[in-house]
This record gives sequence, structure tokens and C-alpha cells, in this order.
Amino acid sequence: MRILCIGDSNTWGYSPGTGCRHENRWTRLLGEWFPEDEIIEEGLCGRTAVFMEAARRERCGIDSLKMILMSHKPVDLVIIMLGTNDLKAAFHANAKYIAAGIKEYIRIIKNPYLWEEFRVPDILIAAPAELRECIVEKEGPGGNFDRYSLEQSRLLAAALEKICREYGTYFLNASDYADASEIDGIHLDAENHRRLAEGFAERIRELHTCRQQDQR
Repeated sequence: MRILCIGDSNTWGYSPGTGCRHENRWTRLLGEWFPEDEIIEEGLCGRTAVFMEAARRERCGIDSLKMILMSHKPVDLVIIMLGTNDLKAAFHANAKYIAAGIKEYIRIIKNPYLWEEFRVPDILIAAPAELRECIVEKEGPGGNFDRYSLEQSRLLAAALEKICREYGTYFLNASDYADASEIDGIHLDAENHRRLAEGFAERIRELHTCRQQDQR
């Protein structure tokens, strides 16, 4: 399978300790564990699901979604893990609004005209790992988070899962497997990338099984 992974800094592999890029980020680990599959990395630090920052317009995910999909097609599975940067205090967005934005991703991906002669891919929506309490006290170059951000972070998984049930897409809650670092309250360390990769691996095995059954 060709698996396209679209996300932000926690897909890119940003290290909370150094700011460098994890070599053993979850996408790379999936590539090692599923050598028969092709893992396509589309992680961008600061990428939002739907909001646009005036000084960082290129990081609005939904604006670049069709271009990304068309440049990598055909793909068999699209993994989307976004929403963390939409929680920034400047946007003051609630979890339901962010989930509604992710719903538009699903509708775009499911559009058969986008894929032409290729099969419409399966979709896996991942709720990002919840922000930690310490995020409220941190200041960062990518924007600040407040207590409302923290509250909505804890509600985002349920809102996204509801959307996935409505549209029949796969769902994963990253917080069931991984925790944001206590260093900055938002990014995953190497161990939590491994744990998150294990969660994604479970879903990919399920998809492999379903596809094998469909081919019988």
C-alpha cells in the first residue's frame, strides 16, 4: 500500500528537547515495520487544519490539501493528524469547529473526481496527543496557547471520532498511545513516537486484513 501521512510538527518529527528532527519518528518506524508498504511523509511544522496565520499562509493545511493529494496519487490510505496548531490562543477555536474543518478534508479526499482512474483511498483521522498543562506557561515562536486551548485539546478527540463515525472513516486517538513532552507540552519525544507508531501499526494491520478479505 501507499500510505500518505499529512500532519504538523508531530508528523515532521520535531524534538521537544533540541528542535531537531527525530530520526525514529513514527512515519519512519512504520516504514521499517511495513517494508512492503510505501510511507509518504507530509509533515510541516506549524501546519494548521483550517486556520491561516497572516505571516505563515503556506501552513494552512486545507489550502494545500488537493495539491498534496494530486502530487502523490495513487495512494491507498491517507492519514491526517492535524488540529493542534488550530488550538492556538490567537484563533480561540473550539473542538467542534476544528473537527468541522477536518470533515472538509474527508469530503475532499472522498471526491472520486479528484482521483480520476484511481481508487478513492481509505482515510484514517488521528486526534493529536492532548496538550499538557505546562503549555499555558510556555511561549513559542509558532504561537502561544492558553487555558482555553488546553480545555479544547481535551475535547478534540471526541469531536473527531464523531465525524469519523458519520463518514465511515478510520479513527485513532493519539493520546491512547502517546503523551506530549513535559518539556514544551506539545511535541512527542522519541519514546512517544514509537508508542504512536504502534497505534498506527494496529490500524494498518486491520486495513491489510480488510483488503485481503475483499480480494477473496
